[in-house]
Amino acid sequence: MATASQVLKAALQSILVQASEAPLEPDEYQDTIFAMNNFMFALASDGVNLGYTEVADLGDEITIPTGALRGLIANVAVEMSSEFGGVISEALAMRAISGLKTMLHLGISLGPSAMPSTLPTGSGNYNEFSCGAHFYPDMEATILAEAAGTIGLETGTT
Repeated sequence: MATASQVLKAALQSILVQASEAPLEPDEYQDTIFAMNNFMFALASDGVNLGYTEVADLGDEITIPTGALRGLIANVAVEMSSEFGGVISEALAMRAISGLKTMLHLGISLGPSAMPSTLPTGSGNYNEFSCGAHFYPDMEATILAEAAGTIGLETGTT
């Protein structure tokens, strides 16, 4: 497992802010930790669950799959580039996009889909034992329960 120090150092080196031998100030590392936590919590709020736990200091381990580290490093680098005056190269931008796709692939799981009861089964999708059921069975209650249990009204609707 990688530590926060390793990930953040690699991110800052990607935007040419930190030379391999030059240390950063503690407040600069706290800014990068804050940005990394915010980036990962934003992904989690969008439904991308990678198992990330909040990082408090540089010695904390990063608790995401190893395959997502490249995306984390590149995207934190892009997030921090404006604050540190760093350079986003074309290669870094491509790594960030590719890494984000990998993170989305690893963090989003799709369940099986269900057909609505208003959808016809189509010609040939029934036999003599189906008693003339030309529509899929009513799965509305199951579909609602899988999503979150209830569906609330949008604001401004009655």
